[in-house]
Amino acid sequence: MNCASCGREAAPDFKYCPYCGEILGEKDGECFRREGARFRSRGKILDAIEAYEKAAGLLPGDPSVFKSLGDLYYLHGEPDKAVATLKHSLELDDSQSFTWYALGVAYYRGGYVGKAVEALRRCLESDPDFAMAYYWLGIAYYHMGDLPRAKEYNEKLIELHPESRIANYHLGIVCNALGEYAKAIENFQEVEERNPDDPALMYHMGYAYSCLYQMPKAIAKLRRALEINPNHRQAKILLDNYLDSDEP
Repeated sequence: MNCASCGREAAPDFKYCPYCGEILGEKDGECFRREGARFRSRGKILDAIEAYEKAAGLLPGDPSVFKSLGDLYYLHGEPDKAVATLKHSLELDDSQSFTWYALGVAYYRGGYVGKAVEALRRCLESDPDFAMAYYWLGIAYYHMGDLPRAKEYNEKLIELHPESRIANYHLGIVCNALGEYAKAIENFQEVEERNPDDPALMYHMGYAYSCLYQMPKAIAKLRRALEINPNHRQAKILLDNYLDSDEP
């Protein structure tokens, strides 16, 4: 049998070409699953979707196929399809923490923040050490205006996985919103060590310092934000206000 992809000859009993990995002969569900995984690894998302859709038709009771297909819909920018497909995967097996996580992120991307929270919390019920679920819960609760819970989940992520430094950035923003400016500065400084040229970070630090009446530090951070990005409008407005103020 000759491979339709590379043209080389393979033994009649081979299911896959030993040279290029192409599926030989009639394809079953497992063949389409493998083909989809190969397309995904090559960045051919539409081809991967097509293969996994065929696999799903032939393996309707396999939750992992629908999980993979849902992930691909998400990557292709179709969060609604991703949600429907991931929900179906969970109908087949609701113990999959990774699928609950993927569903939560897909809900969030689609603008269903409340449903995202529900799915991410289910993820943590199955796996309390799922780091990224804490991350997205912190983000989602902040967008819902629930600052105490946003703070709680960012702090929990940092406690469990302190190398997740970006959580310090989000926690700093939450602390600014809560009026906990000293704590905000502490968290921003953790991020500043690794990302000193971030104009948004400099702006938020400048704001926190100003609320602590540490005006020289506030002005220095705002000036730094504008050095990095002269078009940072918020930093310019805040800096101009402070420089025009009679306060020391």
